[in-house]
Order: sequence, then C-alpha cells, then structure tokens
Amino acid sequence: MKRRWMYVILATFFTVFFLYSCTSPTTTNSKEVTIVVDRTGVNRNATLILAQDGLNGDWEELKGSGGIYKFTVDDPNGVYSVAAVDDPNPDYEPQIQLFHSTLAEARTINLELWPDDTDFATLTVNVPAEYATENVSVFFLKHHAPNSWLEDSSTTVNIPKGKGTLVAIISDRDLWSPLKVYIKRDFNFQASGSLTISSSDLKDPAEEITGEITYSWLLDKTLVPGHLNWNMKIPEDVMNSSDKYMAEYLKWENDIFISWWKVTRDVPVTIKAGVKELEPATTTITATAVENNLPKITFSPYVSTISDYSTRYYNFDISKKVTIEDYTYPTETHTITLTPGYLEAAGNVYMFPDIDLASWEEYKPTADYVIQSLGICLSPNTIDEMNSLKLGSEWAIFYSYLD
Repeated sequence: MKRRWMYVILATFFTVFFLYSCTSPTTTNSKEVTIVVDRTGVNRNATLILAQDGLNGDWEELKGSGGIYKFTVDDPNGVYSVAAVDDPNPDYEPQIQLFHSTLAEARTINLELWPDDTDFATLTVNVPAEYATENVSVFFLKHHAPNSWLEDSSTTVNIPKGKGTLVAIISDRDLWSPLKVYIKRDFNFQASGSLTISSSDLKDPAEEITGEITYSWLLDKTLVPGHLNWNMKIPEDVMNSSDKYMAEYLKWENDIFISWWKVTRDVPVTIKAGVKELEPATTTITATAVENNLPKITFSPYVSTISDYSTRYYNFDISKKVTIEDYTYPTETHTITLTPGYLEAAGNVYMFPDIDLASWEEYKPTADYVIQSLGICLSPNTIDEMNSLKLGSEWAIFYSYLD
C-alpha cells in the first residue's frame, strides 16, 4: 500500500507543477502552441522536443531557446501532440512526457523537468544578530530550502538562478514557530553571492489561517508552500496587488487521492461542493492492449459529478516491469496527459504514437506495460487559465488506483 500511494503522490506532484510555470507566455496567434520547459523556475531546453500536427501528421523535432518552443497547428480540428525527453545523464532514467490536446483546450504546455547543478548557485544569507542561532527557510521561484540552521547569524543555501521575489522566514529553532518574515522583490540572482537582511527589513508574521485547507503564497514567480509557511497570511504591509494564495485541500483514502486547488486573494475559502465526495474512476480505462508493439488504451470518457466542473485532462504513467531476484515491481517510464477533445478525435482510443524518428528510437515504451493509476482534472477553467494561475481559477485532481 505504501508503494502504491508513493507513486500517486509523485504523480500528483507532477500534475501540480504541470499547472504552474514561472513563465507562461501568451500568444495572439490562435494556431500557435507554446511549450515551456521549467526546471524549478529555470527555463532551459530539453534533450528532445517533438510535435505532431493532427492525429496522423508527421512528427518533427522542434528547436527552442531558453526553454521556450513554438509550433503552428494547421489541423482543421486543432488536434496536436507533443513529446518531450530529458536525458542529460546516462546514469539515470530519462524523463519522458507526452501531451495530446486540441487548440481549443490548450495552447500553452508547461513541462516540469528536473534541474541540475548548473541551474543553481550558492546564496549566503546573513540575518540580524538577535536571530543568530535560529532557523531560516528560504524560498525563491519554485525552490525552497526549509529550516536551515543559522550559525553566527549566517547560513548558506543553494537556490535556482533567476529573477523574482525572494522570501525568507526566520523561525524559533526549539519551538518551530515563525519569528520574522522577509520579502525582497525583483531579486536578481545569476551567480553565487550573499544577502544581508537588516532588522528594518523584517516583518512580524501574520495570523495563521486555520481549518483543513493549506494556503501557499504566490508572489510573482515564487511559490511558498502552505505546509512550510505555517499557513500564515502574507503580511499586509508587504503584500502587493499581484500577490495571491493557492488554497489546497487533500483527501487520502484507500483507493483514491483527491486534491483541490483555488487561486485567490481572499482567505479563507470554501471547498467546492462535491470534491470530498469524488469516487474512484476505475472504469474510465476500459481496456489495455498492444498494437504494433505499442500501448493501446481504450477510454470511457469521464463525466464530472461536480457542478460547473468539466473534465479538462487525463493523466497516467506507462510503467515497465523490473525484476530483482524474486521481486517484480513497476517503474514509470512515460507520463501521458491527454484532453477530452483529443480523445474524442481519436475515437476514445489512445494509441501510443509510432514516432518514426531516429532521435526517438531509444525512448519507445515497452510492450509489456502497466498502468497503475489514472488522474483526472476537473475544473470550470481552461488548461491555459490554470497554467497561468488566473485569479479565481480552481480545479480538482483525483487519482484512482487501478487493479
């Protein structure tokens, strides 16, 4: 059971960051798709990005710059697909993600890929002497370095290179309670350096938001997770007009894992009716097979049970079986996200694409595959609105374990 839901947690982690990129460019070209490669807030190219126009068009390799790729979809129904590979280290398994959609459903794709050492630099943080032996948590872009011990008023953390809002929370080392909050806007960090925080820069913690929902801070491009900010409000005297909260509710039961999210400036919020009552969608995938040595998966489209929420996408992993001595276990190789519009165009049958490119050859999936769980996103908002964290947007993602 632990291993099963460890997988679900990791899948949920991916989906949350799929919905949040530090760079979500918009385009006025109604046929243009933008792909953003995001590495904990750093935009850097992937090993391989491929795209297909239509259901049966030829696959082509895209060229990107600074983690941004664009291509034009000419298919009359707006159907397209994207395949991404990141394979920088031969000692580790590659990250492989596929996204299938229509233009009407999504025109910006955020791909969360792993960063490496080149994406980070060292920041030495110096605090006032009265906090010389406390803890400090540092947040920058989508990276957090929680509870670093201060020694002689100083500590060193690794954070991603970039520009955005930096947040530091000083906390009591013994009581684990927040003491002071520091927020620095437009922090430009491109190489290792130091930051000295003065007493006048520190703000008192705001009140805690109680209840079953946690509230992350969204400050420009920086995410301060609710479980690491003591579920505090953003201090009013440093909160600006663009700052927001991301409310998060989680429910974990034997065969289902539910998460609900809402982007808001007003807290607390109320959980959307029907979210807590979601049930496992174990009959949404009705059959799995193999055709031409590639996975073939048949769907019965899920109908949302939540008022005003529509199905926005399905998410699942293809896993290969690994045997060590007498023990066989599945390990994920390909993450698939597809929208209802794409699935309808494909006759509700997902056929893993037969990509006839030499650069893809080593990344094909196994024919002896397993699908362990299915994620479904429900929302009144579009994928692009969720990707950009539009104020007021909300969504539920739930994962069902598949026997």
